[in-house]
Order: sequence, then structure tokens, then C-alpha cells
Amino acid sequence: MHHNLIVEGTGLQFMTQDVEENWAAEIAVHLKNRFGLSVREAAPIDKGWLNVKWKMITDQGPVFVKYYHPERYKLHARPERRSAIEKTLQLQNGLSAAGIPCPGVYLFNGQFIQETPSGLFYTVLDWVDGYTAQAGCLNAAQMFELGAAAGRMHKWLRSVPPLDKPAWKPDKDAYLKEWQDNWEKAQAAEDKIVMEWLRRSQAIVWSLDFRMFESSTTGWLHWDLWVDNMVLNEHGLAGIVDFDRMSMAYQEIDVARAVLSGALRDGRMRMEAARAFMDGYREQLEVPQGTLTRGMRMLYLIESLWWLRTEVRTESGLRGLLGRFIEEIHWIEDHWTSLSEQLDTV
Repeated sequence: MHHNLIVEGTGLQFMTQDVEENWAAEIAVHLKNRFGLSVREAAPIDKGWLNVKWKMITDQGPVFVKYYHPERYKLHARPERRSAIEKTLQLQNGLSAAGIPCPGVYLFNGQFIQETPSGLFYTVLDWVDGYTAQAGCLNAAQMFELGAAAGRMHKWLRSVPPLDKPAWKPDKDAYLKEWQDNWEKAQAAEDKIVMEWLRRSQAIVWSLDFRMFESSTTGWLHWDLWVDNMVLNEHGLAGIVDFDRMSMAYQEIDVARAVLSGALRDGRMRMEAARAFMDGYREQLEVPQGTLTRGMRMLYLIESLWWLRTEVRTESGLRGLLGRFIEEIHWIEDHWTSLSEQLDTV
């Protein structure tokens, strides 16, 4: 079997690639035994922390294979984590079967997570052919299709029984407690830039009237709807991928994340693209006025704690990805008081 792996660099890379080739080979044998798929080639996909993913070319076409790394997922030790991932894969497969553009998941004996004899956990999904766009660069037609797909996805998910409680909810005290941890780390590192960022985020959250979220309804959502998870083709949207973070919270978070990721370019919100997404979404679901603005504020409460940190800033020079998320957070801050007048008419 041929592995499309480029071997270069340090001994550590050689070792890692040997290990990953062994994993690919073991999973390939298992795919043959379990699903009758003969793997001809395994090309690694370099995305995600500690995740190992491949495009495996089989005699029945390409499939996407993801190995759940034990250091990240600890599925052997955490059965509740395994059942939570099974649930998201089940929902994703249901969405795919309902015609929402996302990959179907292979099922065996009622399980979406497969386990090889040596204990490797992996999952197999349909391959979605296409490309991803740079952040802020989706055109109006693509944004319209994405909005329609997100609307159909949310509509279908509204029939799914809820969890006992949402995975997250707007909570001022919880925010400020986590903010304090970030502040202490920035102080210890004498990171004056992040300290300035944090002063600003604290002032914003102190001033926020959390009663605005009382009318938000909970529901299942994708929760990672940004450009890397939107696969495009020449016709428009090929599919939404990577449902790993899917849980129950507030669907407007998806709406805000998709608009921010697809339409914010060079510090400017491209209103035509934002409007196109909302037009597509409204074809499927009713959107009360203020939903997008409120979603942006929710997104800020979640993500400002992730990105406005010393640990992130020290990496962001190396990783443009983190720089992009910080740019998005700063855009929300810069327009905090005018979000309603900008977005409520979109």
C-alpha cells in the first residue's frame, strides 16, 4: 500500500510519520474487514490539534478518516466523552440523510466510532470534494447558499431532544472569573498588550446588560461555523464539515460566527455578503430582529476569553489563524455600540 507522505526534517518527524503510517496501515486493514473498502493510498490532512486525519483513496472512491488521538480525546478512559462524540456523529449523519450538505458517517453495529483490535478509535465519513476560502472572502452567492444550509441545519436540529442544560450560557460572573485568570497570567508575563486588551474586554462585559439574552432560545448548533469548515466548489457550497464541537447552546452563535468569518475583510464588514447569508437563512427560519447583533455579543463572551490571552498572543505571530480570530474580536469591540444599527437591518 502506498502512503502519500513527505518525509523531511528532524528525527522526531521521521518517528511521528512512522507512527502515523502504522496507524493508517492498521485502520486500512480494519476498513477492509469492516466495510469492504480496499485502501490504495492514505494522504494525511494537516489540520487540527493532535488530530490525525487522512483522505483515503479506496476502490469505492475517497473517504475521510479521522483518528481520535488518545492524548486529546482519552476515549478509553472517558466513556462519557465517547458517547458525546457518538451523539454528534449520529446527528451529523441524520443531517446528511435529510439532504443538508454535510458528510454522511459510516455506521457499523450501531456505532459511528470504530475501534481496531489494538484499540485505535476512528471514524469514517464521506469525502467532500472542494476547497476552502480565505476568511472574509466568500462571495454573496456562496454566503446565500451557506445561510440556506445553516437555516436548514438549524431547522432540522430543532426537532432533536435537548440536553438537560445548555453546554454554555451567558453568565457575567463566570466570564469575569475566567477573565481574572487571563489577567493574572498576562500580569505575570508583563504582557502589556494583552493587559490593554483585557482592560477593554472587562469594561465591555461590565457594561453589558445580560437581560438582552433572556429571549434567546436554546438549541443544537454546529458551533464551529468558520471558513475552514465550509467546503466550496464552483457551484457554491459543497458541504459543511467538522461537527466535533456540536452541542446544545444558542443557534444564533452559528449565525454570527458564519457572518463574521465569511464577510469580515480587512477590518470592514462586507454588508452585501452578510445580507446574502441572512437572506438564505431567512428562507428556512424566521429571524427575530436583533438576532445577529445578539449572536455577535454571545460570540464575544465565548471567544474573547479564548483569544485575548498571553499564550495566544505569543503564538499569533507564528500562526495567522490566531491573528484572524483576534482581529474578529477587535472588530466586534470597535463596533460594540453601533452593532445594532449596523446589523439589525441586515
